[in-house]
Amino acid sequence: MITALRIVQAVVSLSFLALGVFTVLDWLRHREQSRGYLALAFGTLGLTSAVGQVNVLTGYRPGWALEDIILVFFMTSGYALLLFRDSFIPLSRRIRLGALALTVAATGFALLVGIPSQPGQHATALRSAATLALVVVWCACVIEPIVRFWAASRSRPAVQRARLRALAGGYAAIVLILLVAGFAGSAATSPVVQWLFEVVAIVALPLLYVGFAPPPWLRRIWRQHEEEQFRDAVHDLVLFSPDRTTLAKRAAEWGLRLVGADGIAILDATGEILAIRGIDADAAHRLAIRAGTGTQPRLLTTAGAHRENAIVVPLPLDTGTGSMVVVSGPYTPFFGTDEVARLRAYAANTTAALDRTRVTERLAAVERTKSQFLNLASHELRSPLGVINGYLSMLEQGALGQLEESGVRAVEVLKAKTLEMSLLVAQMLDAARLEDGRLALKRDRLDLRKVATEAMEVVRPVAGAAHELTLETPAAEVMVFGDGDRIVTIISNLMENAIKYSPQGGKIQCIVSIADHEAHLQVVDHGVGIAAHDLPRLFNRFERIQNQQTSHVSGAGIGLYLSRELARQHGGDIRVESQVGDGSTFTLALPLAIVHTEEPAAAAMIPEPEPSVPRLHVLAGDVEADSESRLA
Repeated sequence: MITALRIVQAVVSLSFLALGVFTVLDWLRHREQSRGYLALAFGTLGLTSAVGQVNVLTGYRPGWALEDIILVFFMTSGYALLLFRDSFIPLSRRIRLGALALTVAATGFALLVGIPSQPGQHATALRSAATLALVVVWCACVIEPIVRFWAASRSRPAVQRARLRALAGGYAAIVLILLVAGFAGSAATSPVVQWLFEVVAIVALPLLYVGFAPPPWLRRIWRQHEEEQFRDAVHDLVLFSPDRTTLAKRAAEWGLRLVGADGIAILDATGEILAIRGIDADAAHRLAIRAGTGTQPRLLTTAGAHRENAIVVPLPLDTGTGSMVVVSGPYTPFFGTDEVARLRAYAANTTAALDRTRVTERLAAVERTKSQFLNLASHELRSPLGVINGYLSMLEQGALGQLEESGVRAVEVLKAKTLEMSLLVAQMLDAARLEDGRLALKRDRLDLRKVATEAMEVVRPVAGAAHELTLETPAAEVMVFGDGDRIVTIISNLMENAIKYSPQGGKIQCIVSIADHEAHLQVVDHGVGIAAHDLPRLFNRFERIQNQQTSHVSGAGIGLYLSRELARQHGGDIRVESQVGDGSTFTLALPLAIVHTEEPAAAAMIPEPEPSVPRLHVLAGDVEADSESRLA
């Protein structure tokens, strides 16, 4: 059992030495101050453990000089860990110098009174005091970072939190061994206690290793829960941020959480700060300028800092290179390769999201401009159209002199084209109101048969001699609840389209019916038809389906868009069936008006609608009336 214990002790000591060598080599590769302090702490601790075990196994008793050097290494390891803590959670200069003075004083006192003691020397009060001073000072240098690591880990990202706690746990195990060995007296030399020491040391080794250099698979395990939240955040960031300012603020929040920083600023290509938190604006600008316009993240030192405590990640936006500036604070762990890599990947998502939002904002601005143009143009066109329509009516009635037959035909053509323009202006005005949310509906109970009749009279002047317009209605009422003028607009648009896209003439049928508990109005033509691949684009605003047979057809591409939107505002929809060469069938479906049978008296009081007088679209009628009043 003793032999096995000696072997385990040797293996553990060599493992500590290997850990020290590994940290030293890592520091030689990266030359970072914080890595240097950790390498010094692990290296001196490993040397202390390894030399002690070599002496035990070989039975060699070194001279006082070598033992004094081992003692110095041991005390150096404790102070080096305190310096490592200071490298990313700064200590005040007074505490740092005070700890150095205590370490030097305790070490000097121990060497002066003869610790480590030579064979044959008896324990004295001075040696006991020196031993106690060594233990207390070393533990103080180590316990303070242990507590600080644990406290600082609470608000850190998953990997940093686990690494800090692993370092704290590893050094806590070493402190436990030292305290038991120093105060347990002769009991500390028993094989059972020695085995417990080795078990604790075996636990401490992997904790120290993963705290310093955790393997990728372990980092993935640590990040698993956080990654789910992070993916959701990136999803919301990229898809659901309404504007650049909101997006940048969301990105800044997760940028801080991702690397455990205390300050962040996101700047666009012009230097404008989109979001800032925990950092001065001037400092953010200076760091962004110092980083330049390269493509790689840069570690920089802020004014007054003694370490690289800032990361500047370029944001290659489509308008130029912006920056994400992240700065650590007094309780932020140092930035390493893991933090830089994660922040770089996150910056790529942020860049894509900012570009998407900028494009969305530009499209929204274009849409607003387009709506403003439609609104302005439609209003500006109403007055001249009203004047033209008024004079045409006077010419038709002979108020300005009797016209010859050719003049009468010309007036009919002009009136048809004026009506066509009036319908287009009405569509433009309604589309603008729809975009602005100002399209109000005046709902009432309507008989769809009478509304269809009115729409038929609106479009009849547009139909050519080769077109036959027919209306088929059931004998019973087909009651719907809606705005009569808007439903007239929908039906007239559908019929006007049927006329336009039947260039060879033919029958245009308007069929009113009830099916599937809905009121249906079908507009059937036998024109050129629509290809199946064009149907998804049919109701897009300003989209027109072109082919050789209808290249002469004029229009702005808003009639069908407006019709479907109006139908949906009534709780209905428009469906289409079509085949190339066989015509098209457009179906307006509207909810039937609910009849309250429990109130027959009230229902009987509803007056019968007066016989409808043929009229143009509401806007066209307003234009004509307005024109006549001006001419009068």
